[in-house]
Amino acid sequence: MYFTQLHAIPENDEWWGKGFTDWENVKKAEPLFEAHYQPRVPSNSDYYDQSRLQTIKKQVELAKKYGIYGFCHYHYWFDGKQLLETPTNLWLENKDVDFPFCLSWANETWSRRWDGQDHHILIQQTHPPTKESWSKHFDYLIKAWTDERAIKIDGKPVFIIYRPQKIDQIDSMLRYWNDRAKEQGLKGIYFIFQEQYKLPDSEQLQTFDASFQFQPFNALLSDAYSWRAQLRQRLRLLIDKLPKNTQSSIWSLWASRRNSYTIHDYDKVWQLIIEKSKKLRIDEFPGAFVDWDNTARYGNRATIIHGATPEKFRYWFGKLVESLSSRPEELNYLFFNAWNEWAESAYVEPDEKLGTAYLEVIRDAITESTGEI
Repeated sequence: MYFTQLHAIPENDEWWGKGFTDWENVKKAEPLFEAHYQPRVPSNSDYYDQSRLQTIKKQVELAKKYGIYGFCHYHYWFDGKQLLETPTNLWLENKDVDFPFCLSWANETWSRRWDGQDHHILIQQTHPPTKESWSKHFDYLIKAWTDERAIKIDGKPVFIIYRPQKIDQIDSMLRYWNDRAKEQGLKGIYFIFQEQYKLPDSEQLQTFDASFQFQPFNALLSDAYSWRAQLRQRLRLLIDKLPKNTQSSIWSLWASRRNSYTIHDYDKVWQLIIEKSKKLRIDEFPGAFVDWDNTARYGNRATIIHGATPEKFRYWFGKLVESLSSRPEELNYLFFNAWNEWAESAYVEPDEKLGTAYLEVIRDAITESTGEI
């Protein structure tokens, strides 16, 4: 998973201050307890700018060196309005960026959640169920889907949706896009949804080809992990059905009441991921993560998975790769969260403390599994 936030845009200038990027949150993070690894600092203090083509090329070369197959770019689309699109557009415009990619539509409303003001909407996600809206979106997506570097499964370019349950008439929308893609000479689109939140209605997802386990959240919502997490998720789904102004009031109250961080055990979360990987359906892809700590965004309201080390990651990631040995080659994808989500400590890019240690583990696991890199 490849995040595109690390460059300035006019909207963030207006909402957060001139020149704001996620790096500002990363830099100001403070430890919340003894031995808490914050702030995170990239190697050589390289707080890079993703609006520069040289940055994109540098990331690609590093990913290739350590055996990463491709990047899944987060795609921010608000009924014709795009945000943080520059890195993806640089990719599309420069064919010498020789690296496979796909897109994941992060289809959520943006609010001031980082500073606890969930009720303050920055830009609304509306999902109009009209062919006019679907067509506008298609006209952008087709550029990625017909690109020769597009990641494909069954000969179809991959497209991922973050929260499909938010979209009215989603099956009609996906069928419309499939038909339009075939008119452009494609076999169709391979639609995947992210298994982060429990989905309320499986009938809503009948047009999807597959899903993937978005970790560590898929594990944290497991019945085996925490009944409290399940209860919170059921409440979230109920709140989502309420009028917008009521939702805002509830989330505002929640933010004001929650004034302490939550810690989960790294080994316990990974143990659940391994258990889930052994029960994967053929139309379900596994997920992995190396670390998770969103203190940079939420301060003392953070969620922290504590105890990550390269040694622990080597043990658990090796087990995950081993469990996938029987999957058909054309379906043997693993979605990793993430390449560069620094504000949530979900990154494998080198940092000042550990350098390339996590990338080396990934490379070694791939080499041991396939005999090649």
